[in-house]
Amino acid sequence: GDPAYHPFWEAVNALGVTVWIHPEGVKDPWFQNYSLWNSLGQSIEETKCMTSLIYEGVMTRFPDLKVVMAHGGGYFPHYLGRMDRNTANRPDTVRNTGGKTPSAFLRSFHYDTCVYDPKVFKVLLERVGADRLVMGSDYPVGEQDPVQWIRDTGVRGTDLVNIVGGNAARILGLPPEAA
Repeated sequence: GDPAYHPFWEAVNALGVTVWIHPEGVKDPWFQNYSLWNSLGQSIEETKCMTSLIYEGVMTRFPDLKVVMAHGGGYFPHYLGRMDRNTANRPDTVRNTGGKTPSAFLRSFHYDTCVYDPKVFKVLLERVGADRLVMGSDYPVGEQDPVQWIRDTGVRGTDLVNIVGGNAARILGLPPEAA
C-alpha cells in the first residue's frame, strides 16, 4: 500500500488483471524459533498487507481491483472488531479510506480457501460469501484433496462449483467452462 507502489496498482487497475498475494515469510529473528515465520508469521503478513492496502487508500482509489489473498487473508477477516474500534478511537487512521472502517473493505478482496481448519473456513465463508472465495491448495503441504475438503465442510451446488473454479475463472476473465 505504500504510495511508492501506487503506480503499480494504477497499472493493475487499468489492465484489469488479478493479483494474488502470498507472503514471503517473516524475517524477524523471533519468528525463526519453532518455524513461527510460517505458522504465525504468514497470517500476520497477510493481515499487514491488507491493512496497508486499505489504510494507504489503494482499495479506496481503485475499488475494482481484483486482489486474492493467500490463506484466507490471515487474521484480517477474523479480527475486524478491534481494527474497527481503533478507527473510532483514532479517526485519523481512516484519512485515506474516505472514513470507512477496515471491515467495510472485507469484500474488496478475494480469499483462497487454504486455511487448514473447517471452522475457520466456515467463518470466512459466512463473512465474505462464496463469491469471494477461490480454491487454494498450498501444494505440497496443504490438503491432499482440496476439493473434497471443501465438500466436507458442507458446501454444495453453485457455491461449490464457484469456489472450486468458477470464481477463479471469473476474476481471471476466463470462460466458465475453463474452471
